Amino acid sequence: MGKALRNLKKFEKAIKSYDKAINIKPDYYQAWNSRGIALKQLRRFEEAIASYDKAIEIKPDFYEAWNNRDNALRILERFEEVIASDYQVVQDMSYPYFS
Repeated sequence: MGKALRNLKKFEKAIKSYDKAINIKPDYYQAWNSRGIALKQLRRFEEAIASYDKAIEIKPDFYEAWNNRDNALRILERFEEVIASDYQVVQDMSYPYFS
């Protein structure tokens, strides 16, 4: 439901949908990531980053969330954090581009 709402550019409703899913299943990392995407569309970058961080906390090898987090950090011009984040990802030997 959240993705359909997001595709319709109903970002606030999409966020509420993701929040409902997260309330039912707090470790639903895909919902945390999707919530971040909707927040980013609303230019609520700090909240988006917090959602991506939660997705990463639950599933550290969920590289889509790492990428989305980096994109939000770049928009905020927090380049040192981008570099530190990317370094952390590259250290993970299971990273698909390095296996």
